[in-house]
Formats: sequence, C-alpha cells, structure tokens
Amino acid sequence: MSLSRTMLSVRFHQTGGPEVLRVETLARPEPQKGEVIVRVLAAGVNYADLVRRRGDHYPVPTPLPFNPGCEFAGIIEDCGEGVDRSRIGESVIGANIQGGAYADYIAVEAKTLMPWFEGLSLEQAAMLPIQGLTAYLALTDAGMLTKNDTVFVQGATGGVGSLIVRIAKALGAKRVIAGVGHESKIRLALAAGAEAVVDYSKSDWVDALRAASGGLGVDLVMDATSGGILERGIDCLVPNGRAVVYGHAAPTDNPVNVTRLLEGNLRVTGFFLGYYHVNRPDIVVAALKSLEGLIKRGELDLVPAKVLPFAKAEEAHRLMEQRNSEGKIILVPSNRMEDQNG
Repeated sequence: MSLSRTMLSVRFHQTGGPEVLRVETLARPEPQKGEVIVRVLAAGVNYADLVRRRGDHYPVPTPLPFNPGCEFAGIIEDCGEGVDRSRIGESVIGANIQGGAYADYIAVEAKTLMPWFEGLSLEQAAMLPIQGLTAYLALTDAGMLTKNDTVFVQGATGGVGSLIVRIAKALGAKRVIAGVGHESKIRLALAAGAEAVVDYSKSDWVDALRAASGGLGVDLVMDATSGGILERGIDCLVPNGRAVVYGHAAPTDNPVNVTRLLEGNLRVTGFFLGYYHVNRPDIVVAALKSLEGLIKRGELDLVPAKVLPFAKAEEAHRLMEQRNSEGKIILVPSNRMEDQNG
C-alpha cells in the first residue's frame, strides 16, 4: 500500500492562546533508523499540550513551529531500518514527549510503542498512554495506594482526575472523596464512583472534607494544582499520610509548610510520567497490563467526554483551559469524523 506523501497537522508558530493553533498541510515524515510511521486514528488532549502552547515551563524544549500531542492510538504503516516490516498493520498506542500526535501520521521509535489490546475503541485506547498510566502509576507507585486508604482526588472530573477516582475504586480503596471546583460537577464525580464530593469553591470545603472522612482525615491526597488546594489538602492528612503532585495547573509561591510535614510524618511526592517512559519502561508495561486486566474484568470503564476532529483543536484547548471539559477530550482525523457521521 502506498502512503500519502502529505498529511494534515496541527501546529503553532508562536506561543499564546488556543487561537495560535493552525491546521497545515505538511510532508509526511519518513521513518529513520529504529522508527516506524504510525497513522494516527485518535490523539488524547492533555494539559501538557496547553502548557507548551502557552510557552509555560516544561521539562523538555518546545521548538517552534511545534506540533502538540503526546498520546495516540493508531496503526503502523511504515518501518525504518532495523524494524521488522511484519509490524506493518499492527495496532498500537504510544506516548511521545516530543509531541507530534495532532497529525495524520507520526514518526516514533518502534521500541516505545505498546500493543493496543482487544475490546477497546480507538478513543478508549488513546486515553491510556498518558492519562491512564498517569492515574494508575501516580496512585500505585508514587501514592502507594492500599485498600485501607481514604483518598482525596482534586479535580475529580478532569481527564486524569476522573480516572484516578475510577482506578482507586477498582483497586479497592476504602473511601474515595472527590474535589470539584463547581457544584455543577458533583453529579459527574459521584457517577465516577466517589462516595462523597467536596466543592472547593466553597469557603468551608476543608471542614466538608474532614466530615466526609468521618472526622479522621485522609490517607492520600492526589493533586494536579500545586497551589492552595494542595496546601489545604495536606492539612487534612492523617499521620503518615501522603500527597502526590502530578501537575501544576494553579501553582502558588507559598511553600509547603515543612513544620506540618515533620510533625505529621507526612510525605509529598512529585510525579512525572515521562520519567517512567524513559527510565523504567518495565514499570510502564506492567502498569498497562494491570489496566488491561481491570478493563477486561469490567472493573474500569473508559468513557471519553468529547471527540472532536483535528480541525477543532482550538476548541478542544479552550474547553480544557476554561475547565469546561468533563473527562477526556480526544482528537481524531477529520476523515474519521466524516465516516462516523456519514
């Protein structure tokens, strides 16, 4: 089968708001040694994409012009030197910290790809390489979740947060308390499996969190803000409690109260999935297998909140930036949307 020499790609030539995203026609990439070309069938939208588009701090450089997208599902359509060509046609999922997934094709190292197991839709498969693995490993490896834990999940209706709620329940956490930023999201948090929900737009939300924990406090705080919500969540930890920070959506200049950590024997742990993909691929593979087991046993349901064509990447970013998305946003090639609608 002959591949198209061109492709559609979403790029930005300068940092800024969602309006800097453009759909452009580019030459299809050629596979280098050890690489494959994947035809992208679904790409996950992640907060990291917004961070890089805005020009905020990110662990790796963002050269301009830049094609965002670090999470995808698709089919191998070409192989570079050193890659067995029998892999052509293989269904895969992947994560690429260098971006490139908001496009019809992406060139990636073959060894970084993971199998896309049966029973998943394209959109569900694209939820796993970044957000699914972040939720699972932040809980289990960084957070050391146990079945005796009461867990507080901040941002519980977002892409990662909603998965953390579902996975914590699937793994048998004693109690999961969801944190949301508006009362309109309470229903969604309960539907994800939370036993209780606190609305931290209310001034008394810390009291509500303590009450939801039976007055005891929580064992584990899962936080994506690095801001005031984290600081106040730490105040609700039981002795020997843990807090995992997996994002910095609303950072503040206020340092964590070290005295509180010392007196409570508390631990605050940062989590960055990119470290695992680069340094501990064995843990990534094991986590993916665990997620596969949860899904196949019906203990974890993956439900994308919204599916949009690449041409509406600007809308997808606005929805996430304004916190008007509830769950995971997926982008797909425009021709896939046309096939589904026609």
